[in-house]
Amino acid sequence: MIEVGNRVRSYDFDRDRECYVEGIVEGFKEVEGCTRYEIRVTRKVWAGEEVENPYSGHVYPPLNGTPRLFGGECNGVELVS
Repeated sequence: MIEVGNRVRSYDFDRDRECYVEGIVEGFKEVEGCTRYEIRVTRKVWAGEEVENPYSGHVYPPLNGTPRLFGGECNGVELVS
C-alpha cells in the first residue's frame, strides 16, 4: 500500500516503461471527482533518458485501482526501494 512519505515511480503510459517520474507522496487530492496521489517530483525519465532539469512541481496520477473510463484499472504508480 502506498502511503504519505513513500518514494514512488509514476509511469506516464501503460505500455511504455521508459517514461516516468519519481518522487515523494505528499498526500492525496480530489481532482475532477477522482482521488489522486500528490507526488512531489524529484526525477524524470523520458524515452529511457534522464531529464537534467525535471519539472520540480507535483503530479497527480489516479490512485491504483481506480476504474478507467473504457474498462480496466489505473495501476501506474509503484513503490521504489
